[in-house]
Amino acid sequence: MDTPEDPTTSPTTNAMRKGCLVNIALFVVGAIVGTGLTATAAVILFLPSVTTTSTDNGTPNVYVKQRSTLIGGTDHEVWLGQTEDYGHRVQVPNGWDTTPEIERRADGVELRFDNGGRIFVPAASYLGGR
Repeated sequence: MDTPEDPTTSPTTNAMRKGCLVNIALFVVGAIVGTGLTATAAVILFLPSVTTTSTDNGTPNVYVKQRSTLIGGTDHEVWLGQTEDYGHRVQVPNGWDTTPEIERRADGVELRFDNGGRIFVPAASYLGGR
């Protein structure tokens, strides 16, 4: 008379267990790689690139910068300060010219644009650091 096989020791069951562990390992590796790729794509898409388009030396120095991202378009801003990477930032409204005429006065700096728009920045905003 034949005795039934013990299911816990059969070669088929052992092969299924190894396959299960391989599937779990592949799932974990795939999740880690997928998370890394998603994070990298987000940084590339949303991290802005900044380019200085013009510089006007004086007290304070005035730097016009262009900020662009792959998603989000292009914005312009004016920085007033001693160096290009440190100072008071002023956002230029969309549709305005990107090369303002600069008038330095004792009480601040006035930026005048071709469309008639003006932005006044008081001296307290850019003097003495932040």
